[in-house]
Amino acid sequence: MKASHVCFVSGFFLFFLISCTNSENNKLIVGNWSGTEWLVNGQASDLDAKGTHFTFNDKGDYTFDYSGTKEVGTYKVDNDMLFTTPTNQQEIKVRIAKLTKDSLVFEMNRGGQPELLTLLRK
Repeated sequence: MKASHVCFVSGFFLFFLISCTNSENNKLIVGNWSGTEWLVNGQASDLDAKGTHFTFNDKGDYTFDYSGTKEVGTYKVDNDMLFTTPTNQQEIKVRIAKLTKDSLVFEMNRGGQPELLTLLRK
């Protein structure tokens, strides 16, 4: 097989793999999620994981509740990145470190401090 054919086949396979992951993540994220653990720099934090809730619907809308403070807006998933845009605010980007049918882990960085927020499906 010519090198150009190998590159084309490899590129097509990579595109297909990324497309499937994106499609799967878009389906898996839909639902209600509740926080269970919030680590900062790999250590337990005083952030209220159990008071953290997300709801994502299949129309691209989300709600976020953190200890009684509510936020609503739109979202999109692009491979392993979640982009949320709260109403009348700027877009926020977080990495989806893990997404399965029953667990969701966000990898964030606030002021140079790495954070991991683990949520479970309700």
